[in-house]
Amino acid sequence: MSFLKTSAVTATVIVGALLLPAASFAASHITAAQAKAAAVRRISGKALSAKYEFEDGHWQYAVQVQRGRGLYEVEVNAQTGLVTATERTSQAEERAEAAAERGGH
Repeated sequence: MSFLKTSAVTATVIVGALLLPAASFAASHITAAQAKAAAVRRISGKALSAKYEFEDGHWQYAVQVQRGRGLYEVEVNAQTGLVTATERTSQAEERAEAAAERGGH
């Protein structure tokens, strides 16, 4: 994700958080724990983290799942709780993506 895209997403999250009442947020979105559970149902293993993000035009959780020596990213739709994508990844790829999101190289 590019720095400009990340900045726009961050601004959207901040503005959205200020404009939406808390009850509306809670009623229309699953929790991180629910997202982790959905991810583990798809890729059996241990859910390591769940990051709430706006990507591809919708809110989702990017859940990291460790299965044996493999690391997977499972995307879970934040409104429906449905898994929308899975991909095998690595710690190095995740570090590089995080650095790119922070504007690093």
